[in-house]
Amino acid sequence: MHIFSKLGLLVCLITLSFGAHAQGVEINPAVKWKFVISHDLTFKSGNFIMYEFPAEKNYDYIFNITHNQDSLHAVIMVYDLQDGLQDKMILDNNQLSIDLPFDVSQSGTYKVIIGLTDPQGSKGLPIDSRFTLIRRPKV
Repeated sequence: MHIFSKLGLLVCLITLSFGAHAQGVEINPAVKWKFVISHDLTFKSGNFIMYEFPAEKNYDYIFNITHNQDSLHAVIMVYDLQDGLQDKMILDNNQLSIDLPFDVSQSGTYKVIIGLTDPQGSKGLPIDSRFTLIRRPKV
């Protein structure tokens, strides 16, 4: 029994070290872009999702959404917690990879609202996508 508890502790420590290490992954070391977070999402066409994230002043950020739809409209909006709009992008044409570069006026928690819709007006259809946030120190 004692061996199993030590083994469990070791597995937990290894898992925690992998999770902590993922935050420092460099995307493009030459320009210092670093991975912040990434999620695989399944949107329902016509719906919006909201996600909160911490952001620091003096960093450039990029939200990226990739998907596999032939035709798609996208809305991405970044707000501070007082609902002040920081940046937005509305796309009526299809791009398989959508980028919204932005920065923040002060360090704190921000929220992003993302909506993807089928331009034919079909509501509720699943849209598989990947949402990624990267950052770098301002240059």
